[in-house]
Amino acid sequence: MRSHRLIAQTIILLVGFSVITSTFAQTPELSGVWQSLWGGRGGPRYPTLASPDLVNEEPPLTQWGQDRFALAKPIHGPNPASATDSNAAELLCLPMGIPHAYFRPRPFEIIQLPDRVVMLFETDNFWRVIYTDGREFPEIPLHTWNGYSIGHYEEETLVIETRYFIGWESEQQQRWLDRLGWPHSDELRLTERIIRIDEQTLQNNITIDDPIAYEKPWNSSITYTSRDFELTEFICQELMLSELPEMKPE
Repeated sequence: MRSHRLIAQTIILLVGFSVITSTFAQTPELSGVWQSLWGGRGGPRYPTLASPDLVNEEPPLTQWGQDRFALAKPIHGPNPASATDSNAAELLCLPMGIPHAYFRPRPFEIIQLPDRVVMLFETDNFWRVIYTDGREFPEIPLHTWNGYSIGHYEEETLVIETRYFIGWESEQQQRWLDRLGWPHSDELRLTERIIRIDEQTLQNNITIDDPIAYEKPWNSSITYTSRDFELTEFICQELMLSELPEMKPE
């Protein structure tokens, strides 16, 4: 009887593994090193979700959103602040989160596994996990810089929903969607639809749904190009001290 149970358990495990492997084999190939297009790399002039090159509508800010957008002091855009006056997360060596990190001029790598997709970012050496094993969002949320991501495949598209972000806290602890300072709260729900356009190109169609910061959901898109190199170590504090002499301690 015991041997029968062991055989049955082995069969169940093998069948389960076979189903996972078969399902994974049918997923689109998104793995590789990628980098967003902006600035001198053929993309929009400024690294933002709200550029006319990316979306035809301006983000519909609520009063809460307007008040916080007015406090943003980005180093990019039509009226950039100086490095010493800016409150951009990148200059404070704080995590930028998603989708903000996509706009850094540094690559990221996508690794596809049977039960998850992992994104490794050269910026700040951080990673992101998107679970594709059919789980639900946790009932008790833990708010983090990158949120909690669950994904699934719809034919050739990876669909990702992310919740439970750390939201805007103060003028010196702001949370932005991009490098121009569009704010978000901890109510943000981010939906991404990533599809491979061709051998060299990924497109990420994004929906921002944040009822605290925006009057309605709004859409944008980011394009990534394939890069034939490995990620390297990136230490924010080291960069700030080497490139911004005025920030060095006396």
